[in-house]
Amino acid sequence: MNISQHKNQTGFTLIMSLLILVVLTILGLTSTQSTRTEVAMAGNLRESDMAFQVAEMGLSSAEQFVETTISKTSFNDLNGLISKNSPDPDYFDTASWEGVQTSSATIANVYTQPKFIIKYLGDRSQNEVALVNIGGYGTAQPGITVSNFRVTAKGSGQTDSASRMIQSYYGKD
Repeated sequence: MNISQHKNQTGFTLIMSLLILVVLTILGLTSTQSTRTEVAMAGNLRESDMAFQVAEMGLSSAEQFVETTISKTSFNDLNGLISKNSPDPDYFDTASWEGVQTSSATIANVYTQPKFIIKYLGDRSQNEVALVNIGGYGTAQPGITVSNFRVTAKGSGQTDSASRMIQSYYGKD
């Protein structure tokens, strides 16, 4: 009688072992998929952050370009230097970024070097009264005249999948 009970229980252990093995396999596959997703998210964040930092480098180069530019006549709608009366380019159109200024500093391991477009917005006197000139009296304006510019920079990371654009306003006296 003891022998027949033993024969009935031998298959149950095998089925339970296989069931536990299937559950562990599913847990392992789920863990692998989750890890793969987290690695992709971290890579995308790194790419996005790198593109932003490259765009900031382009912004800094553009501001340095404005600071060292001698004349406002350089802004003649060529090479990304937009004059005061010209319309803004479509910054999201890739054709707008062809042939524009690039950063003076070379950055390693990026898809494209940072580019920038500068629009001359005009001059503004810091002394509002200086704009009032009655009868030509006092033709020289007191105070400082500031030339205003809008700088738009574009950067990319190691691939062109995550490009970033940033804009700032810059004044030069």
